[in-house]
This record gives sequence, C-alpha cells and structure tokens, in this order.
Amino acid sequence: MNWSGLDPDETQVHVSNLGDSDVAEIGESLHLFNKLELDGDEVNRELFPLPSLRGRLEQCALEVHRGCGICIIRGLNPRWFSIEDNIIVLLALASYVGDQRGVQNSKGDMLSHVIESKSWTVPKDKRHGIHTNDSLPFHNDMGCEILSIQVRDRAEAGGYTCVASMAAIYNDLLQSNPRVLHTLAKHNWPIQSSKTDPPFVLCPLLEFHADNLLISMDPARIGPHPLSRNGSIPHLTLDQQEALAVLQQVARKHQLRLETQPGDIIFINNLSLLHSRESYRDSVSSSRHLVRLWLRNTRLGWAMPPSMRMPWDAAFGEKARRVINRNYPIMPMPEYMECKYSNGTAAFVPDDDIEDDKDDGGKG
Repeated sequence: MNWSGLDPDETQVHVSNLGDSDVAEIGESLHLFNKLELDGDEVNRELFPLPSLRGRLEQCALEVHRGCGICIIRGLNPRWFSIEDNIIVLLALASYVGDQRGVQNSKGDMLSHVIESKSWTVPKDKRHGIHTNDSLPFHNDMGCEILSIQVRDRAEAGGYTCVASMAAIYNDLLQSNPRVLHTLAKHNWPIQSSKTDPPFVLCPLLEFHADNLLISMDPARIGPHPLSRNGSIPHLTLDQQEALAVLQQVARKHQLRLETQPGDIIFINNLSLLHSRESYRDSVSSSRHLVRLWLRNTRLGWAMPPSMRMPWDAAFGEKARRVINRNYPIMPMPEYMECKYSNGTAAFVPDDDIEDDKDDGGKG
C-alpha cells in the first residue's frame, strides 16, 4: 500500500462498476431478505446471496487488505431504495468485504450518519467533527479495521474525502525527518479513555506488527481535551506536537482526493491509510450525507498489536461481544444533544461513557 497521490499512474483505486445484471441481482436478494422480516443485525452473506457478484466483492476485500487499500463499489442510486433498504443494501454488500461489524459507541450503534443537519441548533463547536461542515485533519477511526462509507448525497461545494498511505508517509519521513518516526513509535502518547483510571492510556501511534505497518491516530483524542476539567491527562511534549504537525504536512503532500458520487460504497483499510475531509457548503435543499460502518474481515484481517487493542476490543473484541442491543439508526438524530466532554475529530473511542449515549457515533 505504498503509493502517493503525487503519482496518478501509481495510484489506481480499485473501482468495481455494477452493471444492470448486478443491480438486478441485488434487488432480487433484497426482496427475498425483506420477506424474512428480519432486522439489520441479521444481514449476512447467507441471507443475502449474491452468487454472480460475490467474486468481485471478495476481490474488493483482497484489494483493501493486500492491494492499494481502497475499493469503491459504484453503480447504485440511493433514490432507487427506501431509507430502510439503503441500509440493508449497504450491510449486505459490506458483509462480503468484512464479515464482522464493529460497535461504534457504548449505546451499541453499529452505524453512524456523517452529516450536518439543518435542524440542529447546537453550535458547531459543541458537536463532534463529523457533524459540522468544517475540514477534518488526517486521522483514522481508532479501533476500526475497514472503514466503509455509503455516499447518500454530496455537498454543493467541497467536502471531498482525502486518503494518504502511511507507507508513503513513512518512507518520506525516513529520508526527511526520521526523528518524527521515532516519536510516533514511542509508547508514551496519552490517548483519552474515560473508563480507565486515570482516564488515559499510553500507546504508540505507529507500530510494525506481523509484517504490517499500522497507524492509530486521531488528533482530537490525544492529550487533554480543551474543555476537560480533568487535569490528569498529560499535555503533549514539544516533540509530540511537532510530530503531529509534520505528520499532517506529509500526509497532505501524498494525499489522494476521492472523486465519489451518490450511491458509492467505499472501503478503506483503516489500519494503513489516513483520511481527512475538506470543508464544504451544502445547498439549500440538500446536505452532504454519508453512512459509516466499521468492519473486520476475520480471514484477511491484520493482527492487532497489544498496544492498539484497547479501542479494537471495544469495537470487535470482548467488550463488543458484551453489547446486547445493537442499533442500526436509519436516519440522523433529529435533535443534536450537546456533548459534555469530547468533540473528537471523527469517532468516539468506543469505550467512552455517557458522552457516547448522546450521539450516534463519530468519524468520517
């Protein structure tokens, strides 16, 4: 996954274009699934068979884990489906790329709506980053293996998702600033964690494990939050502040802007690629709207180092298995509840406390 947006010929995002027969097959399986009167948590490959399309979806999974790290399924139109059926189709196609879905917050939400709703009255600085139209820095969704995004609608202007290969960033820094790599790999980064005492854990942001280079980094979850009155979380050192700034700079240098359209379903290797979002402007009649899933492929998935297992465990591990009620909200929350503590870049640390219960999830 060592590619750079500086070289368009080198950066070939895997796009699988659906034809009429593929769309018809999806429609037939959707009809059969709906007759079973099951809910979203029961969507899987067995109950939503796609015999003709299956091979291409499995190839998408290979591209995410062993290819460029990005795959886009293209050819669906959200207007063809009801609100509920759009969710079912997303879950069904995603189940062929990642057979395990991640828990995104302590409330048990399994998907999140990335949107700035015109009905919300809470000021932007009191919301999570994905629920504003501001730009978001490069980050990844801590704990997630495959980030899946369904594009429901685009902004009138801006709002592009950009991705950057951590391998390309690493190789650049190895030549230009190896000290930053050393800082990123130290096990001394304070990651906010409300259910530990003290309310943080010390982890690296970058680690080689089982022959893979992994990154786990959300700037808004590192160090003390500006609104927190808890003084126990360490402030970042000057070296750490510099490392984050340089990481952002080099990620922007190698970034690739994803040109997407409504109906696209995007799959991103969240352990090897960083992603960001440009600021945007909505039209009077529509809003940029993405639906986000966290996925894991139990056959192809990468081994997770112990230092990065805390958020992973909350999404996919033992903590996730203890979540009884799993929710699939089909619409964004009608009223935004102000967060008491964190308004992170994109996603909650999945073991957060009551702040999670006031929102539908985090990053995008």
